[in-house]
Amino acid sequence: MKKVIFLFSMVSTVLLRGQETLSKNLNDALEYKIDSIVQIGIQQKAYPGAQVLVFKNDSIRLNKSYGFHTYDSIVRVENHHLYDLASVTKIMASTLAFMKLYELYEVELDQKVSDYIPLIKNSNKKNSTFREVLSHQAGWLPYIEHQNTVRRKNGKMKARTLSPSQSKRYPDHLTDSLFIHRKYEKKIMRRIKRTPVEKIGQYRYSGLLFFLLPDMIQEISGQPFDAFLDRYFYDPMGIERLTFNPSFDYPKAEIVPTEKDSLFRNTLVHGWVHDEAAGLMGGVSGNAGLFANASSLAKLLEMFLNGGQFEGKQYLKPETLELFSSRAYPETNNRRGLGFDKPTLDTIPSERYPSEKCAPESFGHSGFTGNLVWIDPIHKCFMIFLSNRVYPTREQKNLYRLSIRGRILDVAIGED
Repeated sequence: MKKVIFLFSMVSTVLLRGQETLSKNLNDALEYKIDSIVQIGIQQKAYPGAQVLVFKNDSIRLNKSYGFHTYDSIVRVENHHLYDLASVTKIMASTLAFMKLYELYEVELDQKVSDYIPLIKNSNKKNSTFREVLSHQAGWLPYIEHQNTVRRKNGKMKARTLSPSQSKRYPDHLTDSLFIHRKYEKKIMRRIKRTPVEKIGQYRYSGLLFFLLPDMIQEISGQPFDAFLDRYFYDPMGIERLTFNPSFDYPKAEIVPTEKDSLFRNTLVHGWVHDEAAGLMGGVSGNAGLFANASSLAKLLEMFLNGGQFEGKQYLKPETLELFSSRAYPETNNRRGLGFDKPTLDTIPSERYPSEKCAPESFGHSGFTGNLVWIDPIHKCFMIFLSNRVYPTREQKNLYRLSIRGRILDVAIGED
């Protein structure tokens, strides 16, 4: 009997070592493939550096940083360094908070937005519903370039816009040396109210609602937008490096810069949000503004992948995530979910977004600064790609031309 037990133990040990060897070989192969793709992007100046995290079948398969903060190759990217998430903020902050409001306060998706946001009650947006606006088919304008309204023709600042000195009238940072008038946010809100509404029912990406959501969340919950997120998600999940306005809490050496802005801020944008409108909101916006590293985002994406659960605690109901991450209007050509982006279903695989292999049930979001987060529940994986492709300017388009993010996602999905 002892001999049988000994033999069983030996066989089990051999099998276990074999599984460990197989797992290591698979991870090595995945890392090699992704290394090659990311390095091509660096060589082709699609971005000076990046972070990539791949989660598959209940474990992190890769969490790695590449390259440098800028092309001078002085500050190497490390895993704890922070990237500007740009529009990834829409799902990691505003959509996330809205889903919790939906659960706590029974907000109806087919209710009028104006029932909750008085600003637009007497505007051309008064009949828009949350379902329409969150899925980008309410006919709202895509964006407002507020930065074009703050300077005179001679380059000087207009009254009640920006100041080179901080004061009670100009309390909030735009950059290290530019400060925003305390009432400027109200100007932004009034401009949003006055924008036209066109082609209702057709897909047209718009970020305007996401500027309004933080105030709505505070009005309903009694907590500021960032405090609401901290209370219900970031703090209990132990997320440490996910924040607005990182310059208040982190040294510049740990924050990856974005663009050398020669048109608006006239400086390297570093430690302050790249998105001009979010910057003029004081850096806290539902449209853009979050900074994070891949490791911090992974906790939220794991929660999304696991039907709202993370480390044994339920943060969102599975049916809430299912509703918001599904196509809002599946009978139309609008691919979007509620806040979340969805893949295109082109018949030619090479033309599918964000990648050839992702399932129709997958969801995520991209960011203008060069990011993509994508969750695929069918393949039980998610991928995080963070970069500053806008360095030194936003004219850098090789990230798109080389399909870097889609190729990495395909590698992540293709590995078992």
